[in-house]
Amino acid sequence: MLELSLLFMAAGKSSRFGGQPKLLAKVGKNNESLFELSIIQIKKHIQINHIHLITNEENAIEILSEAKNIRYKYDLNIDITSNIQIIPRFRNKPWGTADAASSAYNYLKTPFLLLNSDDLYDEITFETIAKNCDKSKNYIIGYELGKTLKNDKKANRGFIEIFNNRIFKLTEKLNIERKYYSEEELKDILVSVNLFLLQPNVLESLFTLTEKFKEDNDRDNEIESLLPDFLNKLLVNKTLDLELMKSEGQWNGITFKEDIKELKNVL
Repeated sequence: MLELSLLFMAAGKSSRFGGQPKLLAKVGKNNESLFELSIIQIKKHIQINHIHLITNEENAIEILSEAKNIRYKYDLNIDITSNIQIIPRFRNKPWGTADAASSAYNYLKTPFLLLNSDDLYDEITFETIAKNCDKSKNYIIGYELGKTLKNDKKANRGFIEIFNNRIFKLTEKLNIERKYYSEEELKDILVSVNLFLLQPNVLESLFTLTEKFKEDNDRDNEIESLLPDFLNKLLVNKTLDLELMKSEGQWNGITFKEDIKELKNVL
């Protein structure tokens, strides 16, 4: 069985969700949390050897407690580690997803899956990864755009451009809506929802970029480092070789409280 570490990004403030960690939202038919359902889906196809959680100061204790409970419940003989994404005093929000991911560079020593903490990627996705990946390579798991825009709410997506099954460009597009695209585009365009299989050295490269970014923008309270854009910088610099793996699975995410009901209906 494929063996990987897991890196969950859970450092966001969840302001549109009332401030509670979305990772802990009870969405399963037996009151399972989003985190628990993710672990259930993953462990069917991938042997988990380590879980690392990136949190913020407010949610760290709750999230770590849930992770340890799940480790005990499913008898997972693994290490659980964590770090807090630091927010400087002059900012009222985190530096962004690239900074969050890179903040964990000292903790991941083996190939890992990077996942959003507020997304459910579907068991089919993890089966696809287990059957088709070379764990020595870097992959972006792409979904059809239409599968990630299921209602009329705005969303951010990383648009993937490929050549010979390798990614040559990633572009983060903000506040897009389903109505902007034709049915053909919704099927043909592939996007990232921050699910990657990566080597540990990628985090160190990201760390170098984000530290320079923060130094250059230390007076700007609004600018953010977005993960697709910073991975694109590594692609442009030719310090990252990223292959595409398309998922035929169903993606579901949580942004607002009302999304819980929708996800429960889907499950």
